Amino acid sequence: MSTAAPSNEIFDKVISFIEYTNQSIFLTGKAGTGKTTLLRKIKETTAKKTVIVAPTGVAAMNAKGVTINSLFQLPPGSFFPGDVSLASLRAGVVSIKNLLTELNYSRERKSLLTELELMIIDEVSMVRCDVIDAVDAILRMVRKNDAPFGGVQLLLIGDLFQLPPVTKREDWDLLSKVYPSPYFFEATVVKQHPLLQVELKTVFRQTEPEFVEILNDIRNNQIGEARLAILNQRFDPDFKQEEGSNHIIITSHNAEANAVNNEKLDELEGQDYIFEGQVDGTLNVQNLPVEQSLRLKIGAQVMFIKNDTGENRKFYNGKIGKIKSIAGEEIYISFPDEEDLLLERASWQSFEYKANENQAIVQQQVGEFYQFPIKLAWAVTIHKSQGLTFDSAIIDAGNSFVSGQVYVALSRVRTLNGLILRSKINKESLRSNLEVLNYMNTGNEGALSELLSSAQERYIIHLFTNVFSFQEVIESLNTVTSDHEIMKSNDAELRSVIGNLNRSEEALQDVSSRFQSQLRQLQKDSGLKDHKTIHARIEAAFNYFSKEINLQVINPLNKQIRGKPKSKSDQKLVHLFQQHRLAAENKLYKMRTATEIAAEASNWEDPHLLMKKIHELLKKKMNTPAAAQNATTIQLF
Repeated sequence: MSTAAPSNEIFDKVISFIEYTNQSIFLTGKAGTGKTTLLRKIKETTAKKTVIVAPTGVAAMNAKGVTINSLFQLPPGSFFPGDVSLASLRAGVVSIKNLLTELNYSRERKSLLTELELMIIDEVSMVRCDVIDAVDAILRMVRKNDAPFGGVQLLLIGDLFQLPPVTKREDWDLLSKVYPSPYFFEATVVKQHPLLQVELKTVFRQTEPEFVEILNDIRNNQIGEARLAILNQRFDPDFKQEEGSNHIIITSHNAEANAVNNEKLDELEGQDYIFEGQVDGTLNVQNLPVEQSLRLKIGAQVMFIKNDTGENRKFYNGKIGKIKSIAGEEIYISFPDEEDLLLERASWQSFEYKANENQAIVQQQVGEFYQFPIKLAWAVTIHKSQGLTFDSAIIDAGNSFVSGQVYVALSRVRTLNGLILRSKINKESLRSNLEVLNYMNTGNEGALSELLSSAQERYIIHLFTNVFSFQEVIESLNTVTSDHEIMKSNDAELRSVIGNLNRSEEALQDVSSRFQSQLRQLQKDSGLKDHKTIHARIEAAFNYFSKEINLQVINPLNKQIRGKPKSKSDQKLVHLFQQHRLAAENKLYKMRTATEIAAEASNWEDPHLLMKKIHELLKKKMNTPAAAQNATTIQLF
């Protein structure tokens, strides 16, 4: 499903989807439409337990997140879905099924992934479909939840008309048997559970309506002869830069860009100045956004690779200037028609995520890199130009540009007048990827407000069903049954008690699953208008589970806990049974509190308040039996 709306309205809608629904979203839009701004705002305002990931180290550092591979400890290479014999796989390709058996997560990482509520993937256009399917499988397994991504809400951010995911040819020979293309939307989980597409429309980068329209036509494979002719008016094969101009050449390969930059730097008279970056803490130097050893000369053309901060911002990511003077650590940069700027070192941080003792997900800084936020800028590759904005650029589209790269290069420039073409552009070089066009055109257009309203209703029911899920109680019993010392006991009575508990709790989970399906059907049939019927069903469920949990779980546990432990193994068993009883009492407490919340008619009049109350209830962790005593309505001994 896809929808589009003006950016000045859409920001709040997207934030509401994130905060008040569990709907996963693909947020897209052309360069300069505010995707990064919205990501930053969501990170600052969301109450959900969130991690930010990206496909590369530089992208992760820019988004102040971590790489996908580091969060999920993925091995390098590609991931083949489904059953496949090892003989059919080549080196560098791992079957997802085998990947799951080989993962060896620490307790801390399992806790982090279990507590996770929202995962933001930035620069998702560069993420392959097999990686998405691998992440989905991992989250389902770790969280013991067969919902897409184990019930984690996803916000995918990126522009599919930018550069595609990188796949080794030999890997793709195998992956192409399953996936039509390497883009994330070909992932099995995304096809089975479509994302809501939200497109930001307002462009803040290009300032000329005519140029914006030309770029739009290129994106949509609709460029006509008239607009192509306007574009080719910028053809100037003999263009020579004037003194003081700051044009940058956009190339297709690193070697070409490096050769141009080094040649231009060597042509300058005067001495070299070397500025060493400083690394503190843990940080992968291969992921640095700027050279660790920065070589400069007076007169060198440089560009900023970071936005200025503060009120009076003097530079942006992609702004080009020239080194005017260097004295020690004092570097002055000059710009046409602007005051000179005294450059200061900037810093980039590396992070990791952890779940703390209160089950909150905290982001911890583990490293920092200090360097001047500039790099040589007579030339830059298309890949490294992504996310940058140039006032003027030189493009040679006739050389080694592949399909789609010309659009990426053109969209880096603010205005048509700032563009110089060294070769004419033809329609073939502007052709967009058909898989991307087909995906972006799928789904029915719908009003965001209506979609948001229905998604909020589903989320409210989802929260109530989580309250009545027995997964936490069953997990607590698994702690007992996974203890080898206890399970090797020859005590027939103990084995009988554990067996009965296991059967009882599995049966209660089956009843709970049917109840959850009934709640979802009530919402599907009537929405939340008939909240009295929904409350009546919740109350009936609580009355049933209150009685059965006491009879089948708490009372048998009380009998086991009463006796005085005779040995260390007995003490350990009593402690585990006490923890299991606490889990059952906590579940009853939450069920009862949710029933009381549902009974208040005023709560249903304010969906956001209702969600907040249930969400906070689900987050509560009670560590003492006294905290849950009021949950039980009967005690039979």
